[in-house]
Amino acid sequence: METFVSENPNPVLRIRGDGRVIYSNKAGELFLQEWGISVGEKVPSSIGNFSKRVISLNNPEKKEIKVGKRVYLVSFHPLEGEEQVNIYGFDVTDYRKLKEKLQIKEKQHDSLNQIGRMALRCESLQAFMDESVKLVSKALGVEYSIILELLGGHFLLRAGAGWKPGFVGKAIDNGSKGFQAGYTLYSKVPVIVRDFKKEKRLSASTFLKEHDVSSGISVVIGKTENPFGVLSAYSKKPRKFTADDTYFLNSVAFLISEVIERRRAEEELRQYKEKLEELVKERTSELIKTNERLIEEIAGRKQVEKALLAYAKELERSNQLKEDLERVVNTSPVIVFLWKYEPMWPAEFVSENITRLGYEVEDFTSNRILYGDIVHPEDLEKIIYELKMKVDAGCTDYTSEYRILTKSGEIRWVDERTVIQRNEEGEVHLQGIILDITEHKKAEDALFHMEEIRKKEIHHRIKNNLQVISSLLSLQAEHFSDKKVRESFQDSQNRVISMSLIHEELYKTGEIGDFETFDFKAYLQKLANELFRSYVVGNQNIHLKMDIERVFLGMDTGIPLGIIINELVSNSLKHAFPAGREGEIQIKLHKIENGKIKSEDRGTGRPKTSEFLLIVSDNGIGLLKKIDFRHTSSLGLQLVNILVDQIEGSIELVRGAGTEFRIKFRENDFHR
Repeated sequence: METFVSENPNPVLRIRGDGRVIYSNKAGELFLQEWGISVGEKVPSSIGNFSKRVISLNNPEKKEIKVGKRVYLVSFHPLEGEEQVNIYGFDVTDYRKLKEKLQIKEKQHDSLNQIGRMALRCESLQAFMDESVKLVSKALGVEYSIILELLGGHFLLRAGAGWKPGFVGKAIDNGSKGFQAGYTLYSKVPVIVRDFKKEKRLSASTFLKEHDVSSGISVVIGKTENPFGVLSAYSKKPRKFTADDTYFLNSVAFLISEVIERRRAEEELRQYKEKLEELVKERTSELIKTNERLIEEIAGRKQVEKALLAYAKELERSNQLKEDLERVVNTSPVIVFLWKYEPMWPAEFVSENITRLGYEVEDFTSNRILYGDIVHPEDLEKIIYELKMKVDAGCTDYTSEYRILTKSGEIRWVDERTVIQRNEEGEVHLQGIILDITEHKKAEDALFHMEEIRKKEIHHRIKNNLQVISSLLSLQAEHFSDKKVRESFQDSQNRVISMSLIHEELYKTGEIGDFETFDFKAYLQKLANELFRSYVVGNQNIHLKMDIERVFLGMDTGIPLGIIINELVSNSLKHAFPAGREGEIQIKLHKIENGKIKSEDRGTGRPKTSEFLLIVSDNGIGLLKKIDFRHTSSLGLQLVNILVDQIEGSIELVRGAGTEFRIKFRENDFHR
């Protein structure tokens, strides 16, 4: 045991209650040297006081002690019945360094997540850039960060963090390759400078020297053939930037590039929308004139209503007033009724202009026809219920719009305004008017139809524009001999096609229902056919198996989900079956209830929102274990992760005999 303790690589010491060291093994001599003492002498007061507390409490405790450049986790154990404590030290320096590295990566990941969310909802490009450079400085722990926009061979300091006032938005940097920003565009790869004083490739620009910059890292924003500019981060102290730092900065540059492209596309769509609105305005001018005429008729009706109410109060006082009232009523556009509050409402009085509906006054006053008989059967139950609720609640008036049948069987829409009267005995009588509003309803239907036509035209034109873009990408790709460049064009073309097919489905489903949702099953079948036509050339041994429930999705979920499926199936077609290998790709989409996939027969009761499970898998060679699909340089997988976050879903990779991605998301139920 003595040999075991003395040769132990970890420090072992024993201290008395008065703070004197009475034993130390060889490793413990490092502590004695750090404290400047030897065996038999007292330890520093901080250690002695801590030892006394452990002895008095008779309870082991731990604390960290720094010895030179190393950090030790030291345990103090009291010896029962003796005023002594044993000390055991463990070197935790490497653990601390690893912990700090993980904290830095987590900080960068959080910053990247914040920038990604801002990219999806930002309204101002400048505000997005300003917040992005602040998060870059914070994540990398540097004093400065900057976005330089390329303008005619020079760089404009478009956004920055940490710079002196007056630089951001005004400072111009040299665009030649003798400086870091220009050299980054020239080399087309990330550029790292550990110390500008020792750097031989390039020099520090004037404004970098003014800020005492020592180290820097920069990446290209946008496509290398047509870049937007450069994203950089700088430190006053010499620093060695890591591969993780480069990946983080590249990811931020990609998000900035995507926002810039989206803003440009939004501006083009805004201009197109303005032209379309002008066209719709011209086509609806006639409907506006019709609506103006209806407004005039309604104004006249209101005047008649006021007159009727005034005449009604004096009806029992003067027969002359009654005759005058009847004359006004019979020549007005409204029909006046006096009803008994009994089943089906027998009429006590009806104005002579009832002939406009093909009936005679005697038809109602003789009770051959009750007013409830001419109400459309589909609306009768609703009116009975509404009127009863009004009467029971003690209301004094009742209004409603419903359909009635003329004597010839024609359906007309009417607006009813009724006064509910009660006498001293509590008997209820109904006095009211009905106005034919059929033409107004037709005008409303026409306006609604025009709106549907406008939406249909928008989807049709967007689909055509996307197809033109797809064709341009295909033509442009033919000018390149480099295989990777052609594949990049093909990937972009397939992404455009995936969005074009969605607008084609919206255009078609709009003919029978809502323009805002589409049949996702039909869309996936077309998308899969397009992908197989595009990638499976000369290899007929790759097959597609689809198990898809028929669901209708909205645009906000359907478009990102279509691009996700496009990326995953494209990856399988390109990489899972090398050298003509035979295999199968599967796509499954089902609704989930209580953790289980629901069958096609789901009954009639549906929740407002449902959870869905999408599975895209293949039985190919599988994804390499060293590849982390959440943190990869692959643009396709980066896009998949961003879009899964956009629809607030989750993604999981199952490794085995092939590759399987499982994506869960929620969406409103749409009925068809």
